[in-house]
Order: sequence, then C-alpha cells, then structure tokens
Amino acid sequence: MNDTWREQAPEPGPPRTFEFPDVRSATLRNGMRVVHARHGRMPVVSAHVVIDAGAAGEPADRGGLAQLAASALHAGTTQRDGSRLAWDLERLGVQLNTDVTWDAIEASITPPAAQLADALVVLADVVRNAAFPAGEVERLREEQLAEILQRMKEPRALANDVVGRCFYAPGVPYARALIGSTASVTAITAEDLRAFHRERFTPASCTLVLVGDIDMETATTLAERCFGDWSGAPAPTPEFDVAPLNDGPSVHIVDRIGAVQSELRIGHIGVRRSHPDYFPLIVMNTIFGGAFTSRLNMNLRETNGFTYGVRSAYTFRRGPGPFLVSTAVGTDVTVRAVEEVLKESDRLRTAGVTDEELANARDYLVGILPLQMQTTEQLAGALADLVTYGLSLDYYDHYRERIAAVTADDVRRVARAHLRPDEFAIIVVGDAASVRDGIQELQHGALHDVKPNGEAA
Repeated sequence: MNDTWREQAPEPGPPRTFEFPDVRSATLRNGMRVVHARHGRMPVVSAHVVIDAGAAGEPADRGGLAQLAASALHAGTTQRDGSRLAWDLERLGVQLNTDVTWDAIEASITPPAAQLADALVVLADVVRNAAFPAGEVERLREEQLAEILQRMKEPRALANDVVGRCFYAPGVPYARALIGSTASVTAITAEDLRAFHRERFTPASCTLVLVGDIDMETATTLAERCFGDWSGAPAPTPEFDVAPLNDGPSVHIVDRIGAVQSELRIGHIGVRRSHPDYFPLIVMNTIFGGAFTSRLNMNLRETNGFTYGVRSAYTFRRGPGPFLVSTAVGTDVTVRAVEEVLKESDRLRTAGVTDEELANARDYLVGILPLQMQTTEQLAGALADLVTYGLSLDYYDHYRERIAAVTADDVRRVARAHLRPDEFAIIVVGDAASVRDGIQELQHGALHDVKPNGEAA
C-alpha cells in the first residue's frame, strides 16, 4: 500500500459556522449590572462577578494587595467562617475560583442549574461580606511572600516579573509586579484589605455574568434576590499616565551566574485594549510570533535551533500593556537569538507580509474562535472581558468579519506604528559574564544591571 498520502497535510476545510449567543443585560436599582446569555446543552450555569478592583487601583506602597484580597475571599465572610464556607460550597458541588488582573478581580462558580439559586447566595456572601480575618490574612500573606521568593529563583517567572520595571517609569502601576514585592506585601494588613474591599467592592462597580441553562428573567430575579439590597458608592476609576523607563533602546541583564540558558524578554509599551488597531494588530502578531508557524518560531526554532519555542504577544489592559517577545535560549546563542528577533522585526516593518501568510493568519484566528467559546465558563469569561474593557456586548457578533477584513496594507501599517525595534528594551536573565560583551556589541542603547528584588544593582 502506498503511504505517501501520510506525508501530505490535508487541505483545510471552510471555517465552521459559528453564531455567538444572544447577550442581554439589565441594571439593578442599586447600579449593579447583570449580563446574561443562554448557552450550551448541559444543565449548568457559570456565574462570574466582575469587580472593578484590579491591581491598578491598589495603593502604590501596597503592591500585591489586589492579589492578596482575591486569595482572602476564600477565608470566610461575616456570615460564614472559612470552614463553613468550604463546607457550603462542597455541599453544593461547586468550586469557588478567584482571579486578579490589573483591571479587575473575578469571583466565579459553575454549579448545576438546579443548585444555582443556593450557590449564588454563597457567591454573593463572598463578594459582599468578605471578612478578611487577621489570622487567615497572615497565613495567606506568608504564602504570597513565599511565592515571591520562589519566583525570584525561577528564571521564567523572574523574567516576567522584571519586565514592568524595565519598561515603565517608576510610579506607573504597571512598573510593579502583579504579585507585589517582599516589602510591599509585608506591609499589607487585614485592615488594608478591608479598606480596599469597602472602597472597590460596591454594587455599581460590579457586574454579574450568568451563562448557561438559564433565561434572562430568572437571571435578573436571582440577581435582585442576592444583590438587590446591597448599597454603596461607585468605586473611583484608577487614573494614571503611562510613560516608558527609557525613551530609546535599552538592555537589562539579571545575572544568574553559571546559567546554561538565558530567558529573553524583548519589547516595549504596547497599546490599550480599546485601541482601534486591535484587529490588524492581532493578525500582525499572529504572523510575527503569535502562532507555532510564525516567523519568529520558524526562524529561532526550526531554522536555527536556538529554542524549543518563541512567542510574541500584546498584553492588553485598560491602559497600554507591554508588547513582548518571550523565549529561552542557550547561553551560547543568546546574542544571535536577539539579533534574529531584531531582524524579523525590521523585515516585517519594511517588507510586510505575503498573501499566504495573511490568509493563514486570518483563517487561524477565525477558526479557533468557536473552540474558545465551547463551554459556559469560556463564554462567561469572554463576556467578563467585554465588561472589564468596556466593549459592546455584540462585540463577538462581528469578530470574525473584522478579522477577515484585515489587509496586507493594514498589517504593514500597524507593524510600522506598533512594532518599534528602535525602542525595544532587551531583558536577559542569564549568565551576565557570558553574554555581556556580545550584547554590548549590538549597540542597542545603555546596559543596565537589574537585581531580582528591585534594589539597585
């Protein structure tokens, strides 16, 4: 039997049809918003409470407070201590998840539809009445401090944590690590968490997202029952300007004596999530370093064998988050890998993209959307993002059309505007003695030594 067919990739089929569920919203009398979508065939409902309490709103000298607050939501309420909360959740067959970003804290559950009413009572208690008991706060603070130390020992996490300090000017919230520093987390008290909760956990600053086997009328009725008698003034919106640490190119080295690999982070300040170039940008980035078949991965992994993988991404936030190329390479090829990243950046800006690259990137982004919206949790998460970034609830109705409309000229335009190698900050976490001379020969701006703990080198 001839097996040559095994060597040929199958022809791609047409994209599957995908229709985003109808999304509706209502606002309770206390200002809390309810967003609803019926979705899926399983008798479950995902409930996400999106709270405008991201790390961008924490006091500058209490970095890591939002993350500690999210962790401490599991520690009990004024109605239930931690043990009672855990038992009540287990009895209902649900798991409480909490997450924190620069822009929001989310608390979520996915109970069976038959248990939603009881489970939502518990979720509302967690959000409204978090107690932050001193003993539990102390335990969780010690855990967060241990994680900070652990991240300083792990090269990949360390590289990610120093990006903010190397990209943003001091005083910009994004210059901090989301988890905070040893000094800032040590200073956090239980009363700090209670004050943060009083200010930012208010009905007009929260949105309840309900997705699954539930209709809009029931969703609104349950929301009114669980949250309707909650009161409080809207939380202030964090306002700050974003400025770079350096106006031009720069190099930052975190020394790990004897390291056989270098963690590389290369990039600059990107754009906010609401930027009008969002769609051309994600197509451009898919071609550049956002997919396995991207130019960066084909160059550094397949052609040169420098790495197992390299990715680039715009980290979208309400404010301009970082654009970042991330990879790990052998110490002996660190400089050559940096050179290839710079070359590929220039090539994309000057030569643009081919028709085949553009078609593949658009098809990929259009094709994966249904896979990212299969479960009630995935869909609720997507709607929570729309709420966080102030995007319209019909956003995904036109998502694929807007991806398909991106042209080669669009990609070249946004590459020239938003991919700027002459402003790249190059961060190397590796053996400084082995890479310093080669990096300096690139003449890519001033070289700075960086200490893991944020102190001056």
